[in-house]
Amino acid sequence: MIKILLADDEIEARDNIVQYIDWAANGMELVGAAGDGEEALEIIRSLRPDIAILDIYMPRLSGLQVIERCRAELDEPPAFIIVSGYNDFAYAQQAIRLKVEEYLLKPFLDSELMEAIQRALLQIELRRSGAKGDFVSFVQACQEENPRAACGRYSMERERAVLNAVALGTREDVERTVGEFFSECAAGLPVSTALNYGEMLYFEVCRLVMERTGRFPAENVFFSRSWTRENVYEQLSQALLGAALDAHELISEGKKRSSVIIAAVDYIDSHYSEDLTLGKIAGAIYVSPPYLSNLFKEKMGLNLTSYIHKVRIDRAKKLLLEGSLSIQKVAELVGYRHEKHFMQIFKKTCGMTPSQFRFKKNS
Repeated sequence: MIKILLADDEIEARDNIVQYIDWAANGMELVGAAGDGEEALEIIRSLRPDIAILDIYMPRLSGLQVIERCRAELDEPPAFIIVSGYNDFAYAQQAIRLKVEEYLLKPFLDSELMEAIQRALLQIELRRSGAKGDFVSFVQACQEENPRAACGRYSMERERAVLNAVALGTREDVERTVGEFFSECAAGLPVSTALNYGEMLYFEVCRLVMERTGRFPAENVFFSRSWTRENVYEQLSQALLGAALDAHELISEGKKRSSVIIAAVDYIDSHYSEDLTLGKIAGAIYVSPPYLSNLFKEKMGLNLTSYIHKVRIDRAKKLLLEGSLSIQKVAELVGYRHEKHFMQIFKKTCGMTPSQFRFKKNS
């Protein structure tokens, strides 16, 4: 289970994150919730979390100072996600210099934090996988040996074709698009460039798997293999194809296992502004209400009503920030017939009223 540390001196902000994210359902354990930088540093030293979510402004030590200390003291520091209520370019620059994985501005959605955590997990996985094999050192050696500039380019179009095939196509589609990517973007380039382009595609394939399944590929074929000087391009082609086919299989299995959940989520996402009930959703996807209720709780880690509220509140946040709609109008657009009920759910979810959220984000 992934270990998470949260550090923020604002009690309300800290409690909101602790309470409204189902850590266990997402394969994570919250090992500490610190109120200042010194406490955060001590928890990192003793419990060694995989990810540390740190506010920039904290007493005793700032989030950036905590990161500097960890970089200096620990052989393997956690991945860092910095959160800040200030859109200050100087802080962002310092965060980049300290190699922070993610930088979030408050207030942010729960979904935005989960996406940041997923990206940080991907960085951790790639870093650890690279350490197991000789791929990183192999690329570096190739760069020193043959430093000439690349004569080709990385094609976003070819990358999208591979990702679409992995997510939606057949094995034959995956084989074809990976072959086209390799022919256009890697074959004939300097070895180090070809390998770097392959690594970029591999990163995107892994990100796609995490987005669709919440899991990282069990075997990282691109990094775990032993790379040799002979037939480098053939090795690269095989590694890319193996990674893409593994990802395709993982995503396909996920669809088969949870087709009912996918259908329910799609229906809610499309009809959240309507009067939704368990019976209505179950009828729309042709399953019984008790079956849907139990399966949804098991697979999603929260009940159906909670998920409906989450979708509606996430959409309400966007509407509050996009224009000057009244609170009552926003409530109606996201499916709440009574403004008072909407405000109660919003405050319970976000820790503030809709008006406070709009003012804080726009100030």
